[in-house]
Amino acid sequence: MTSETFPKTVRSLFDCSPVSIYVARNDRVTYANPAFYQLVGRSSDEVIGAALQEIVWHVSSDRLSGPQPTPFGSRDALRFRVTIPQEDGSVLENEIIESRFGIELHDDDANDAFTFGMVVPSSHDPSQDQEHRDQLDFEKLLVELSACFVNVPSDEIDQRIDESLQSLVDFLGNDRSTFFEFSSDRSRILITNSVSTTGCDTFPVGDFPVSELPWFIEQFREGEFVFLRDVMEELPESADQERKYCRAHGIQSNVAVPLRVGGESLGGLTFAFMRQRCDWSREVIMRLNLIGEVFANALLRRKNENALRTALEENTRLRKQLEQDNLYLREKAELTHHYDRIVGHSDAITRVLANVEQVAPTDAPVLLTGETGTGKELIAQTLHELSPRKDRPMVVVNCASLPATLIESELFGRAAGAYTGAASAQIGRFELADGSTLFLDEIGELPLELQAKLLRVLQDGRFERLGTAKTISVDVRIIAATNRDLEVAMRENQFRSDLYHRINVFPIQVPPLRNRREDIPSLTWAFVETHGRKMGKSVKRIPRSAMQRLQEYTWPGNVRELSNTVERAMILCNSDTLNIEPPSSTRDVSSPSKTLKEAERDQILCVLRDTGWRIRGRGGAAERLDVKPTTLEARMSRLGIKRPNRE
Repeated sequence: MTSETFPKTVRSLFDCSPVSIYVARNDRVTYANPAFYQLVGRSSDEVIGAALQEIVWHVSSDRLSGPQPTPFGSRDALRFRVTIPQEDGSVLENEIIESRFGIELHDDDANDAFTFGMVVPSSHDPSQDQEHRDQLDFEKLLVELSACFVNVPSDEIDQRIDESLQSLVDFLGNDRSTFFEFSSDRSRILITNSVSTTGCDTFPVGDFPVSELPWFIEQFREGEFVFLRDVMEELPESADQERKYCRAHGIQSNVAVPLRVGGESLGGLTFAFMRQRCDWSREVIMRLNLIGEVFANALLRRKNENALRTALEENTRLRKQLEQDNLYLREKAELTHHYDRIVGHSDAITRVLANVEQVAPTDAPVLLTGETGTGKELIAQTLHELSPRKDRPMVVVNCASLPATLIESELFGRAAGAYTGAASAQIGRFELADGSTLFLDEIGELPLELQAKLLRVLQDGRFERLGTAKTISVDVRIIAATNRDLEVAMRENQFRSDLYHRINVFPIQVPPLRNRREDIPSLTWAFVETHGRKMGKSVKRIPRSAMQRLQEYTWPGNVRELSNTVERAMILCNSDTLNIEPPSSTRDVSSPSKTLKEAERDQILCVLRDTGWRIRGRGGAAERLDVKPTTLEARMSRLGIKRPNRE
């Protein structure tokens, strides 16, 4: 630690100290103040880097005593007697007081602890009067106070301030010392530390209103030093509130030291006298002003470290947000790649896309209804991509796939320790979707107790994480989907009517695949290309009869079932011709439990339902089954198939 790296504020205090001070590492001097050079009669070139013994001292081999307590009881000081030869042949007897303060002070190149040393006249010198010894003791105290703040960790600064204030009160004899910092709210200050002598109350720690002492606090803000030996006589007329306060609390004298660094006012340090008036000399007060600078620099360092820590935490939060966004983007990219795009030009899907284009630019909630596998999530993704929120990924929650015990924390997040096993905090999907779209798939499966919480978020955009009372506000666009009849669920008290009306602002019915049969060839070829790229296979032909059977099948699993059927056929395909059969053909042939009569009845019923029980005409059941209408009617009579009564 050279004089260049030595903390500026501590070096300033040491430089003007009448006590000889040095700093050494491995017994070699790295810093010395002017009083030290004058005492030994040598220049800085001769002192810096030299060992103590090389500065023509005689250091006694025996300690004057064992470790001595410093003002900080946990740290030890060692005392040695030294003699310093003078030019006239005489010698001066002095003592070295060395202290490490229980901390290590490191430079950039070493891990050695630094030692602070003070050289003072031997205490047995009869020519030394009490006033001079008191001054030296005060300087020793200031050196120790200053040194203990060098490289102190920021989380220990408050403890060091408490210890320093107590040492100053014990030594100087005032009744109370108080330390405060300015807050962002100019109407209040924050009292952080206060110590007092026995029988005198400390200042309450915490927020303190500026209106109680407006003149005093304004002096601190302006960086003004205040010394009032007689508070009642010396306070200005404008400080009427201070006069009332000091009279009420019995304050006779007050010394106020501003904490200011680089033009920035951080707070203040006060020394109050209740039992008697202050009799300190001007020199003592000015030295306290330098101690205030040491405190202020420690505060500034803590403030900067806290700001850096906050910035790092925010950076970490944003990085995690970006990672989660990227995760969702990758998931959506896979989904888009899998389906490629919304395929088809049927009237049914065209009507859906027209509705999507109308509602997408708004923030209105959308309810997608339809059977499982119809592509509701793909429609939701299209809604999001056409909306102003498209720059952020859509967040997806499948309400049916999550256990009821976990869905609340998944939606709203949780605090660490919110329940057994919740070791860390977790951001919820609503918070993740802030500024974006949240897709609640299978919302009909959401437990009733969570429906009320979801309703509140939809109403005012606010919620609380599980395990904390802190309210979070978000801006989220809701798209919900279900394959249940929510009106029936409301009548059965399984779904809240107020939530239903909140999400059903713009309903879109996604058609089943059997209602858009003309799209089946296009969808089939799209899936062939997708699965073919994954498997490294190329299909150039699908037999017309096979495609016709695909169009005739009712596809209870809808588009998802068609995709699975194509994938299974691609796995078995060993040529450029894809021989594909609908799932029902395989099941009917391989199922020994069905008779031929049962299979025929099921097939006729399936086609009749699909055509709305229309037998004759183009697209009727007879044409679909490739039989005459009269033949179909005869078979229906024989199998006991009757059209259900219309309500």
